[in-house]
Amino acid sequence: YIIRHAQSENNALWIETGRSVGRVSDPSLSDIGKQQASLLADYLSGGQPDLQPVNEHDPKNLRAFGLTHLYCSLMQRAILTAIPVAESLNIPLFGHPDIHEGGGIYLDDEESGEKIGLPGKSIAELRELYPKIILPETIDPDGWWNRPFETREERIPRAQKYLSELLNKHNNGYDRVALITHAAFTNYLLAAIFGQDERLPLWIEVNNASITRVDYKLMEISIVYTNRTDYLPAELIT
Repeated sequence: YIIRHAQSENNALWIETGRSVGRVSDPSLSDIGKQQASLLADYLSGGQPDLQPVNEHDPKNLRAFGLTHLYCSLMQRAILTAIPVAESLNIPLFGHPDIHEGGGIYLDDEESGEKIGLPGKSIAELRELYPKIILPETIDPDGWWNRPFETREERIPRAQKYLSELLNKHNNGYDRVALITHAAFTNYLLAAIFGQDERLPLWIEVNNASITRVDYKLMEISIVYTNRTDYLPAELIT
């Protein structure tokens, strides 16, 4: 399950102004985003019957999701979306540095327009702010990003690397894994799933807090649904 984070402060700024002037490098959730995250947690935890080996007889998750593993980007908007889900499901939340939004942590230089990479939260800051998230020990202690702006050429290889890691770790056929990530990374990851070396020449729309489901079976990969937001009231679809 590939889930986009709930509405961020930057998302709300764009809706309000149509511009990115004033964006912050690592935004929190907007008030609407907080409502979306709460409803997402309620929706994903609804029912939770005993897990079955496969759930192909419930392709639309009308009965339940039965998630077994939860990962999130280390960007605040993804963490803040994932925490209510982890608490509602009572499962561990693992932060992963490779499922971030395209570009990484950066701001635009107001004069030159150059995109300047920034450190991002340090391990100490993340642990203080979000003590329930399980962090990898390999990230830079001075800031989990702490490098230049990520180029477009780097993004599909990152998604391919992460997909390989994910499939190697969850290859028993019984895991139901959710990633709380970002719109662009959703597209990069789907490109990797489709075996593309570049992003597909189309954009797969994913709204805030939307759910996309991909099933790995013995002989095929199924895109079961994308951009699912039917659990949200109309006024909260962004």
